[in-house]
Amino acid sequence: MKTDQLMTVAFPNGTLDIYHKTAVGSLTDLFTLGNYQRVLDGKKLTNQTLFLKSKATQDFIKIISRELNLSPEKIVFSKGRGKGSKTYAQLHFLVYAAEKLSPSFHFHVIDIFLNKHLLKIRDDGGNVFKTLNLAIDTWLPDRKGKNNLGCYIQIATILRAKIFPEIKEFNSSINIWNTDLATYNKQFLREDYEDKLVAFLKADLIRDWEHLKDVIDKL
Repeated sequence: MKTDQLMTVAFPNGTLDIYHKTAVGSLTDLFTLGNYQRVLDGKKLTNQTLFLKSKATQDFIKIISRELNLSPEKIVFSKGRGKGSKTYAQLHFLVYAAEKLSPSFHFHVIDIFLNKHLLKIRDDGGNVFKTLNLAIDTWLPDRKGKNNLGCYIQIATILRAKIFPEIKEFNSSINIWNTDLATYNKQFLREDYEDKLVAFLKADLIRDWEHLKDVIDKL
Protein backbone atom coordinates (compact mmCIF):
# COMPACT_ATOMS: atom_id res chain seq x y z
CA MET A 1 0.00 0.00 0.00
CA LYS A 2 1.57 3.27 -1.16
CA THR A 3 -0.37 5.83 0.86
CA ASP A 4 0.48 6.46 4.51
CA GLN A 5 -2.81 5.61 6.25
CA LEU A 6 -3.68 7.15 9.62
CA MET A 7 -4.81 4.30 11.88
CA THR A 8 -6.61 4.45 15.20
CA VAL A 9 -5.23 1.65 17.37
CA ALA A 10 -7.15 0.22 20.30
CA PHE A 11 -5.52 -0.13 23.72
CA PRO A 12 -7.19 -1.38 26.93
CA ASN A 13 -7.98 2.17 28.12
CA GLY A 14 -8.40 4.11 24.89
CA THR A 15 -6.96 4.66 21.42
CA LEU A 16 -3.85 6.02 19.75
CA ASP A 17 -3.52 7.50 16.25
CA ILE A 18 -0.52 6.40 14.18
CA TYR A 19 0.47 6.44 10.49
CA HIS A 20 0.99 2.89 9.29
CA LYS A 21 3.93 3.41 6.90
CA THR A 22 6.00 6.09 8.58
CA ALA A 23 5.16 4.71 12.07
CA VAL A 24 4.67 8.25 13.38
CA GLY A 25 2.05 8.32 16.11
CA SER A 26 0.39 10.68 18.53
CA LEU A 27 2.55 11.27 21.58
CA THR A 28 -0.40 13.23 22.97
CA ASP A 29 -2.57 10.09 22.80
CA LEU A 30 0.26 8.03 24.29
CA PHE A 31 0.51 10.30 27.31
CA THR A 32 -3.25 10.27 27.78
CA LEU A 33 -3.25 6.47 27.84
CA GLY A 34 -0.10 6.17 29.93
CA ASN A 35 -1.26 8.70 32.51
CA TYR A 36 -4.63 6.98 32.74
CA GLN A 37 -2.79 3.78 33.63
CA ARG A 38 -0.66 5.67 36.16
CA VAL A 39 -3.83 6.87 37.92
CA LEU A 40 -5.09 3.28 38.04
CA ASP A 41 -1.74 2.27 39.52
CA GLY A 42 -1.96 5.01 42.18
CA LYS A 43 0.89 7.05 40.69
CA LYS A 44 1.22 10.76 39.89
CA LEU A 45 0.67 12.03 36.35
CA THR A 46 3.70 12.60 34.13
CA ASN A 47 3.91 15.99 32.42
CA GLN A 48 4.63 15.63 28.70
CA THR A 49 6.36 19.01 28.36
CA LEU A 50 8.74 18.35 31.26
CA PHE A 51 9.39 14.86 29.97
CA LEU A 52 10.41 16.20 26.56
CA LYS A 53 12.75 18.77 28.12
CA SER A 54 14.58 16.27 30.34
CA LYS A 55 18.22 15.48 29.56
CA ALA A 56 17.56 11.73 29.32
CA THR A 57 14.81 12.32 26.74
CA GLN A 58 16.93 14.73 24.71
CA ASP A 59 19.81 12.25 24.77
CA PHE A 60 17.54 9.50 23.46
CA ILE A 61 16.28 11.76 20.66
CA LYS A 62 19.91 12.29 19.64
CA ILE A 63 20.43 8.51 19.55
CA ILE A 64 17.37 8.01 17.32
CA SER A 65 18.56 10.86 15.11
CA ARG A 66 21.98 9.28 14.71
CA GLU A 67 20.87 5.68 14.25
CA LEU A 68 17.99 6.37 11.85
CA ASN A 69 19.59 9.37 10.15
CA LEU A 70 16.61 11.58 11.00
CA SER A 71 16.63 15.20 12.05
CA PRO A 72 15.33 15.74 15.63
CA GLU A 73 12.43 17.75 14.16
CA LYS A 74 11.16 14.57 12.46
CA ILE A 75 11.36 12.51 15.64
CA VAL A 76 9.12 14.67 17.84
CA PHE A 77 6.99 17.48 16.40
CA SER A 78 3.61 19.22 16.63
CA LYS A 79 0.76 19.05 14.11
CA GLY A 80 -2.30 21.29 13.95
CA ARG A 81 -3.10 24.55 15.68
CA GLY A 82 -4.78 25.64 18.88
CA LYS A 83 -6.89 23.07 20.70
CA GLY A 84 -6.56 20.69 17.75
CA SER A 85 -2.78 20.60 18.02
CA LYS A 86 -1.13 17.28 18.87
CA THR A 87 2.44 16.19 19.43
CA TYR A 88 3.58 13.32 17.21
CA ALA A 89 6.63 11.10 17.50
CA GLN A 90 8.45 8.33 15.69
CA LEU A 91 7.70 4.78 16.94
CA HIS A 92 11.07 4.25 18.64
CA PHE A 93 10.36 7.32 20.73
CA LEU A 94 6.78 6.23 21.48
CA VAL A 95 8.07 2.93 22.87
CA TYR A 96 10.64 4.81 24.96
CA ALA A 97 8.00 7.18 26.34
CA ALA A 98 5.64 4.30 27.14
CA GLU A 99 8.37 2.67 29.21
CA LYS A 100 8.76 5.85 31.27
CA LEU A 101 5.02 6.22 31.74
CA SER A 102 3.94 2.78 32.93
CA PRO A 103 5.33 -0.79 32.84
CA SER A 104 1.94 -2.35 32.07
CA PHE A 105 1.16 0.22 29.36
CA HIS A 106 4.68 -0.26 27.99
CA PHE A 107 3.90 -3.97 27.61
CA HIS A 108 0.81 -3.26 25.49
CA VAL A 109 2.74 -0.86 23.23
CA ILE A 110 5.45 -3.49 22.67
CA ASP A 111 2.87 -6.24 22.13
CA ILE A 112 0.84 -4.34 19.55
CA PHE A 113 3.60 -2.68 17.54
CA LEU A 114 6.64 -4.94 17.98
CA ASN A 115 5.27 -8.40 18.73
CA LYS A 116 2.11 -8.41 16.60
CA HIS A 117 3.47 -5.92 14.03
CA LEU A 118 0.07 -4.27 13.62
CA LEU A 119 1.33 -1.60 11.21
CA LYS A 120 2.94 -4.18 8.93
CA ILE A 121 -0.05 -6.49 8.88
CA ARG A 122 -2.27 -3.50 7.99
CA ASP A 123 0.03 -2.78 5.05
CA ASP A 124 0.19 -6.45 4.05
CA GLY A 125 -3.61 -6.77 4.06
CA GLY A 126 -3.94 -3.87 1.64
CA ASN A 127 -1.24 -5.26 -0.63
CA VAL A 128 -2.65 -8.79 -0.69
CA PHE A 129 -6.07 -7.36 -1.57
CA LYS A 130 -4.47 -5.82 -4.68
CA THR A 131 -2.98 -9.24 -5.47
CA LEU A 132 -6.43 -10.77 -5.06
CA ASN A 133 -7.87 -8.26 -7.54
CA LEU A 134 -5.17 -9.20 -10.04
CA ALA A 135 -5.87 -12.89 -9.45
CA ILE A 136 -9.56 -12.30 -10.28
CA ASP A 137 -8.52 -10.61 -13.54
CA THR A 138 -6.09 -13.40 -14.40
CA TRP A 139 -7.57 -16.68 -13.21
CA LEU A 140 -11.32 -16.31 -12.64
CA PRO A 141 -12.74 -17.90 -15.84
CA ASP A 142 -15.81 -15.74 -16.38
CA ARG A 143 -14.06 -12.45 -15.47
CA LYS A 144 -10.94 -12.61 -17.65
CA GLY A 145 -10.51 -9.54 -19.85
CA LYS A 146 -13.40 -7.67 -18.22
CA ASN A 147 -13.62 -4.54 -16.08
CA ASN A 148 -13.76 -6.03 -12.60
CA LEU A 149 -13.88 -2.89 -10.47
CA GLY A 150 -17.38 -3.80 -9.29
CA CYS A 151 -16.14 -7.27 -8.34
CA TYR A 152 -13.32 -5.81 -6.24
CA ILE A 153 -15.80 -3.64 -4.37
CA GLN A 154 -18.16 -6.57 -3.78
CA ILE A 155 -15.33 -8.80 -2.53
CA ALA A 156 -14.16 -6.08 -0.14
CA THR A 157 -17.73 -5.69 1.15
CA ILE A 158 -18.26 -9.45 1.57
CA LEU A 159 -14.94 -9.93 3.39
CA ARG A 160 -15.61 -6.97 5.65
CA ALA A 161 -19.03 -8.32 6.64
CA LYS A 162 -17.58 -11.77 7.28
CA ILE A 163 -14.72 -10.47 9.43
CA PHE A 164 -16.91 -8.01 11.36
CA PRO A 165 -20.18 -9.97 11.88
CA GLU A 166 -20.89 -7.89 14.99
CA ILE A 167 -21.33 -4.74 12.87
CA LYS A 168 -24.75 -4.59 11.24
CA GLU A 169 -24.27 -1.34 9.30
CA PHE A 170 -20.98 0.09 8.05
CA ASN A 171 -20.21 3.77 7.55
CA SER A 172 -19.19 3.99 3.89
CA SER A 173 -17.20 7.19 4.52
CA ILE A 174 -14.86 5.48 7.00
CA ASN A 175 -12.27 2.82 6.15
CA ILE A 176 -12.88 0.20 8.84
CA TRP A 177 -9.29 -1.07 8.47
CA ASN A 178 -7.95 2.22 9.85
CA THR A 179 -10.16 2.24 12.94
CA ASP A 180 -9.69 0.86 16.43
CA LEU A 181 -12.19 -1.91 15.54
CA ALA A 182 -9.60 -3.43 13.20
CA THR A 183 -7.63 -5.21 15.91
CA TYR A 184 -4.67 -7.47 15.22
CA ASN A 185 -6.97 -10.52 15.03
CA LYS A 186 -9.21 -8.83 12.46
CA GLN A 187 -6.25 -7.63 10.37
CA PHE A 188 -4.69 -11.12 10.50
CA LEU A 189 -7.96 -12.75 9.43
CA ARG A 190 -8.25 -10.39 6.47
CA GLU A 191 -4.78 -11.23 5.17
CA ASP A 192 -5.34 -14.95 5.77
CA TYR A 193 -8.62 -15.00 3.80
CA GLU A 194 -7.12 -12.98 0.95
CA ASP A 195 -4.06 -15.25 0.73
CA LYS A 196 -6.26 -18.35 0.58
CA LEU A 197 -8.46 -16.91 -2.16
CA VAL A 198 -5.42 -16.00 -4.25
CA ALA A 199 -4.10 -19.57 -3.84
CA PHE A 200 -7.48 -21.08 -4.79
CA LEU A 201 -7.67 -18.92 -7.92
CA LYS A 202 -4.11 -19.78 -8.99
CA ALA A 203 -4.88 -23.49 -8.56
CA ASP A 204 -8.02 -23.18 -10.76
CA LEU A 205 -10.22 -24.27 -7.87
CA ILE A 206 -12.73 -21.45 -8.42
CA ARG A 207 -15.19 -22.08 -11.26
CA ASP A 208 -16.73 -18.63 -11.67
CA TRP A 209 -17.76 -15.41 -9.91
CA GLU A 210 -20.69 -16.96 -8.05
CA HIS A 211 -18.50 -19.84 -6.91
CA LEU A 212 -15.90 -17.37 -5.60
CA LYS A 213 -18.53 -15.69 -3.42
CA ASP A 214 -19.68 -19.08 -2.17
CA VAL A 215 -16.10 -20.03 -1.26
CA ILE A 216 -15.68 -16.82 0.75
CA ASP A 217 -18.85 -17.63 2.64
CA LYS A 218 -17.39 -21.02 3.60
CA LEU A 219 -13.97 -19.75 4.72
